[in-house]
Amino acid sequence: MEPGTNGSRGTDVAGATTLKRNALTMPETLAQSVANAAPSAAMALLPLLVFLNAGNGTWFAFVVALGLMLCIGYCAAQFARRMNSAGSFYVWVTQALGPAAGHTAGWALLLGYIFTGVATVYGFGIFAGDLSHRVFGVDPLYPLMLVVLFAIEAALAAAVAIYDINLSARTSLVLESISVLAILTLCIAVWVIRGPIDTSQLSFKGVVPGGVVIGVVLAIFAFVGFESAGSLGMEAKDPFRNVARAIITSAILVGAFYVIVSYSQTLGFQPTNGGYAKSSAPMPDLAVLLGLGWLAIIIDIGISISMFACTLACINAAARMAMTMAHDGMGVPALKRTHPTRKTPTAAIVTVAVPMLAVPFLTSFLRQSPVDSTGWTGTLATFGFMLAYALVALGAPVYLRRIKQATAVVWVLGMIGLVSMIVVFYASWLPQTIPVISFPPLTGIYVWLPYMWMAWTAIGLIWYFTVRSRTPDVASGIGSRFHSVETHEAEAQEAARVG
Repeated sequence: MEPGTNGSRGTDVAGATTLKRNALTMPETLAQSVANAAPSAAMALLPLLVFLNAGNGTWFAFVVALGLMLCIGYCAAQFARRMNSAGSFYVWVTQALGPAAGHTAGWALLLGYIFTGVATVYGFGIFAGDLSHRVFGVDPLYPLMLVVLFAIEAALAAAVAIYDINLSARTSLVLESISVLAILTLCIAVWVIRGPIDTSQLSFKGVVPGGVVIGVVLAIFAFVGFESAGSLGMEAKDPFRNVARAIITSAILVGAFYVIVSYSQTLGFQPTNGGYAKSSAPMPDLAVLLGLGWLAIIIDIGISISMFACTLACINAAARMAMTMAHDGMGVPALKRTHPTRKTPTAAIVTVAVPMLAVPFLTSFLRQSPVDSTGWTGTLATFGFMLAYALVALGAPVYLRRIKQATAVVWVLGMIGLVSMIVVFYASWLPQTIPVISFPPLTGIYVWLPYMWMAWTAIGLIWYFTVRSRTPDVASGIGSRFHSVETHEAEAQEAARVG
């Protein structure tokens, strides 16, 4: 069988015999994508940032962002329905655009997952510290307390990831559900007290089109990570159906949640004459404004556990990506090791968890603001996701054309996804050069983030071309080991015959 045509069979597929097979139900697989997007954590401050630009068009900016992410999700789902692997984009893009592009996509997602984990470790410290301040009056930014919270977050998430994939999925599902429920309770309270209809938002009062465009760019950041169910292909039940469904469903669920929450926050602050724009913690402040101080504490708890669930999801996704690359000879061989009884990629989990704790420790030692650090690490992670999304959006129609299954729909959605990622990256890198739209210029460390991303991408490419020059057979086998629908059905028939 030619690698990459119909897929591989047997033990050469990463995790085929070492990961826990046929273990995760559809809700558990979905939980990975939802937790990685971290909707509760994303809603902590992002709607405010969108509002500062889009005003009463904030909810619409999230609607447009949802549409663009569904284009990416549709392209990813085309691969997930045909290929089963723990490497997700790394394998998928390889089959469409070749090993160099596939390795680049996997390398970019590693950056995205690891630095999203760094950002959520910061976020856990910030909101758990804010909770301590509200309950006990402790300084929320006390350095020693933050360091302890960072350590608890990263170490506990790694421990759960090592212990069991089912426990990881169920933990993410329960924790994110609790935090979402708390935030939806606040939204309902806004509708009851203020009334559900806000004519200012529905009529786009005072909205400037350029502001909505900026809002869409920011809103897209809230979705990154929604594709990470793809990393559970070897562990999900009925993966060719459930992984694709999880990717699409997660985009719809978190997108709908974002639209509801952004609309409700804007509505809730309407009578305060600019109170929304002045808030540093919009949801807890809104709860207090509505006379629901007790809910502010619950929301702080909810956002904190959403941060933890996202860190856990990032560790799971990054570890499986690193393990798959190691299986292909593109990583340290030790990263292939899995726990003998738990069947989790222990070595890779520890490896990707280390920077998630080391970076917050280092910046704390340098007395950098955790709030500022959350912003730049999250933005750097987003650059990684955008590159991977652009490659899968381009790859889907190319791959389907090759196997003679392309449709006009996949070409249109793929091109929309590709162009939107290019525009978002350009707007994030050189905002002041875009005519008509007045983006604020980059300052501080944000000026250097695109170059840090470029350096990371260059390292990945140099690594790939070095391997290709020294061991062409290894490079040619990148991303070629996966289960296809055909091999999956053949193995199922063989198992039934033997049984």
